[in-house]
Amino acid sequence: MFKFGWLTITADDLWVWENHPTAAFTLVRTPMETDEFRLGTFELRTDSNYSGSEK
Repeated sequence: MFKFGWLTITADDLWVWENHPTAAFTLVRTPMETDEFRLGTFELRTDSNYSGSEK
């Protein structure tokens, strides 16, 4: 559990991340649970060198 709630990751999310490790996902609150989130749309980034903070 994260500090903000639970994060549900699907097989499709994992596929995107494994094939595009620099992809940036949005975080979406599920409609039925106030403390559960899922990964939403994503942006493919080619110049990212993620180090914990945005450029």
